[in-house]
Amino acid sequence: MSMADHSVSDEDYNSTKQEFHSVANEERKKASPPEVSIQIPSAKTSTGSQVHWRRIYKVPPPLRANMEHVYDPVVLSLGPYHHGRPQFRQVEEFKAEILNRFVSGSAAKDKSFFCDKILERIDEIRSYYEEGSTNEFNDEALAEMILSDACFILYYMEMEEDDNEYHPLGMSVVSFMYRDCFMLENQIPLWIIRFLIGLKYDKDDEEALFCKFLSFMNFGDDRLTQIPWDNDNGNEPLHLLEAHRTTLLRQEKATEFIRDQPHFLPRILDFRWKSWRHKSSSQSVFKMESRPFYSVTDLKAKGIHFWPSSNCLTDIRFHSYSFYGLLQLPIWFVTNNSMVFFSNMVAFEMSPETDTDCEVISYVNFMKSLVETPRDVKELREKGILFSCLGSDEEVVKMYKQIDTCGVNNCGLFLDVKMRIEEHCSSKAKTWMADLIHTYFRSPWTAIALFAATLLLCLTFLQTYYTIHPVKNN
Repeated sequence: MSMADHSVSDEDYNSTKQEFHSVANEERKKASPPEVSIQIPSAKTSTGSQVHWRRIYKVPPPLRANMEHVYDPVVLSLGPYHHGRPQFRQVEEFKAEILNRFVSGSAAKDKSFFCDKILERIDEIRSYYEEGSTNEFNDEALAEMILSDACFILYYMEMEEDDNEYHPLGMSVVSFMYRDCFMLENQIPLWIIRFLIGLKYDKDDEEALFCKFLSFMNFGDDRLTQIPWDNDNGNEPLHLLEAHRTTLLRQEKATEFIRDQPHFLPRILDFRWKSWRHKSSSQSVFKMESRPFYSVTDLKAKGIHFWPSSNCLTDIRFHSYSFYGLLQLPIWFVTNNSMVFFSNMVAFEMSPETDTDCEVISYVNFMKSLVETPRDVKELREKGILFSCLGSDEEVVKMYKQIDTCGVNNCGLFLDVKMRIEEHCSSKAKTWMADLIHTYFRSPWTAIALFAATLLLCLTFLQTYYTIHPVKNN
């Protein structure tokens, strides 16, 4: 059987899966620690043949300059790029234990059975990495490495699902494991993970495990009810980092505030209409992108309010009304790992042979223009758009500013939003009242001062009038 067909006989696959299920059920009854197993798209999905042209590239040198700590793993090595370094010895020893636990789940098979299944596609696996990066590993060593890494990822997925799971490595190592899973150079093909999961779980349980893991890692809850990609159409992510990216770019239903938007038009026609209406020639696009954009404080002074949209990073919308505007921004929880996550996502979108619209890069650039001072962060926090566990708002500003996008941007992604904002801010009729309110009614004291000054002016006028035109007594 060819590699494109996954070279896995149905009898071996089904018998192994049944053994895993039976052993797993017995273990659950005994309340023993969960086994490590993972599922990847089965042979029938033909995922391998559809993504074999893509590779897991290293971070480009310009991005790495003086930023190695953002792109290098700390405790966990996945794949060949960082394998064998001394700092990973503790986790590597634990990987061997996890692999043995996974293999022991099937009484009729041993480690060589699973390594053989990986070996049947070992040339394809090598092709996922940069040329020459796997030369130091023979086929058997590479197959065992990939199998061990895939088993460990499944263990991590099951560990995140179980709140009461014991962490023998300690919470500090577990915290860094979460960080290292976002590294571009620390990935293995996702189909290998899903293949192993399929040996232990049925299809529904497999999807539930993936949904819970992705939902918890990205949102801290269990909101996902289905995998945010279509396996049948060959749209499966290349690796776990891309799976996280796909999750954060999925469209959600959000509250609509605009009434006059032509929803009946396709998006492309709608964009062309707006571009024509705003005279969006290439020259105007260049002009829009070449000058500094407004910060949150600047927009607030123009009468623009802020409101959360959804968790989709591209869900940025602007609605202009008579005397104010409403800018909806994605919700994001800023942590110590946010810079690592965004930096590696930027590196992924800049990798060769990566078919994206630079959505994350464009989101980062948009936020960098909005967030210039701690006051900007404070405003977004108060509106429920940014949630931060960092020490101060200054650190949030610093985090966004340090994400290097190398000047790359998808100018058209948020161009219509910027044009709407520019049109609103350029309208004297819409901003005059906003300036008045921002200047004289930004606090109760300024409003009282304005009222007192107006009252004093009226009394002075009355006093002057009656001095000139005294009231005659009858």
